[in-house]
Amino acid sequence: MLANQQLIVKLLSDKKATAIDLYDFIDGHFIHDHMIIASANNPRLLHALSDYLMEALEGAHLPIHHIEGTSDSGWILIDTPDVLVHLFLEETRAFYQLDVLWADKKVERYAD
Repeated sequence: MLANQQLIVKLLSDKKATAIDLYDFIDGHFIHDHMIIASANNPRLLHALSDYLMEALEGAHLPIHHIEGTSDSGWILIDTPDVLVHLFLEETRAFYQLDVLWADKKVERYAD
């Protein structure tokens, strides 16, 4: 059985998300154990990734606490108990630079 963060990475990868980064916050002072940042190259794919991920998490009986944003805004946040997921359009991700903000954290890249 996959850990929640690995399941989310696999689901996003299966649906063609790019630049999937898994950040480890277990030893830090962050409310979540992990954070995932992934990109989509167009709003339609961003919306599809969000829908697919939410349906798959519900099917796996993993609770979703909160969802914020829309594909039109270029940024969708999905809050689960131990993993915070940021889905971005590529240009929105480049603008907000969360990768730079968390550069000091352990990160694993899963897709280019």
